[in-house]
Amino acid sequence: MSTRNQNDTHQFGEIITRRKFITLASAAAAGMAVIPLGGSAMAAKTEIVIGATLSQSGRFQGIIRPFGKLLQVWADGINAKGGIYLHKINKTLPIRLVIYDDQSSPPTALKFYERLAAVDKVDFFMGPFTSFITNAALQAAVKHKRPMFMVEANDSAMFEKPNRWRATGLSPAKTEYTRVVQLLAKKGGVKTFALLSRDSLHENQAMEGFGEMVKKAGMEVVYQKIAPKDTRDFSSIILAMKQSKPDVVFIEWIPPPGNIGFLKQARGLGLNPKDVVVGHAPVPVIKALGRSMENVLSALYFFEGDSPHHREFFAMCKKAGFEPWQYSEAGIRYVTFKRIEEALVTAGSLEPEEVRRAMWQSNFSLYNGDIRIKTDKKGYGTLHPWPSQIKNGKPVSLWPLSKGVEIFEHKNGQW
Repeated sequence: MSTRNQNDTHQFGEIITRRKFITLASAAAAGMAVIPLGGSAMAAKTEIVIGATLSQSGRFQGIIRPFGKLLQVWADGINAKGGIYLHKINKTLPIRLVIYDDQSSPPTALKFYERLAAVDKVDFFMGPFTSFITNAALQAAVKHKRPMFMVEANDSAMFEKPNRWRATGLSPAKTEYTRVVQLLAKKGGVKTFALLSRDSLHENQAMEGFGEMVKKAGMEVVYQKIAPKDTRDFSSIILAMKQSKPDVVFIEWIPPPGNIGFLKQARGLGLNPKDVVVGHAPVPVIKALGRSMENVLSALYFFEGDSPHHREFFAMCKKAGFEPWQYSEAGIRYVTFKRIEEALVTAGSLEPEEVRRAMWQSNFSLYNGDIRIKTDKKGYGTLHPWPSQIKNGKPVSLWPLSKGVEIFEHKNGQW
């Protein structure tokens, strides 16, 4: 471990950057004692210490900007109830968070997960944003034998070899747009598809899965392309798509600039399919395209409803200062919070092996039983997003399917 940069600031329950920190832990704010580094306080647990990184700078910050606040809201809610009861030690313990800024960088994330285990002595990890960064951070989970509750991570590369220290709540990347394809097939009126993805493992697998599901539903893929990560000029791709005359254009490109560039150029070059599906349509994309985003299809990691879980999730987002649709992956975070709560209650202790085993045993329902979160033998979960459509500048849920088919409107080439 290298020593801390002299400009870094560290206290328990903070996101650390070289310029600033964001206080997260309500327990620390209440004056909870700080455990001396290298001490023996692990012998008598007084809190549940969770370590993680968040991309509070770098290219992913715009997609997950308020998730530090969301974490704080969750921890505050647990601590307001006294904490989580661990039956094997007969204690109810509060949560304390130790969060660093990974700067959207895999090596930086790994460095901080190493620190979380070796210096901060956290009990377990919550994973970072994206498979891209998680894949690096997993090395620390294995090395230090800390369970990692993976969050926005489901690429196959992390599941090809057995790893008992990690599990996700998400289903495989190839299944990501299952419900979107179901909606298009049920609605009817479209037969041919043109597909584009950014050249990265996650985007490629999501696009490939989308194409496979389209074919199984009796429709046709007439164009499919993987573009270099740094593509800025999409004109040749768009002209090739025009020649294939697709009913639907699908783009899977996580960093917002790629989606924005492609959609603006498609509009300018007269690519006018019946429908456009943008796998990731966060706030920056919607704002940049304005009225051109009307009736674009996308997906959200939640759907509208009034179950107790819906109400809890919506209230947490409100306290964190945003609407759920503005940062869809907040829905994944909420499921991760529930996974952690269930695992701790099941484990009844903070022993790494007990928490790890309970993490793999996830099997509970959410949203009045509309979904069930389980973990399979590889460590995959069952969560994947629900279809939505941009209406008047914000995504509108198209679920359940019967509702979605009824209110869905084709874009019909209108930019």
